[in-house]
Amino acid sequence: MRDFLNAILSFIGATSLTDNEFDALEIDSATYDAATYSALSGVLVSRESISTLHEKLAFYFQAKGVSITVTNTGKSNIFLGGVL
Repeated sequence: MRDFLNAILSFIGATSLTDNEFDALEIDSATYDAATYSALSGVLVSRESISTLHEKLAFYFQAKGVSITVTNTGKSNIFLGGVL
């Protein structure tokens, strides 16, 4: 199972899963489905906020025939609108 997930991450250019990341995943089987996509997407989100890895992961699963919906939400650590 871990080799399957690491192969996907390796293909898109991401580093392998750490022990903590793998232990936190709740995936039942090594299949190309929306649950696997969501789990790996969550790992990428927790690692970084600015990258093309999310797009690569989505395109990878779409190429495998998985129907997924990609949400495009802004992710930033910049605070705007506060009183100076």
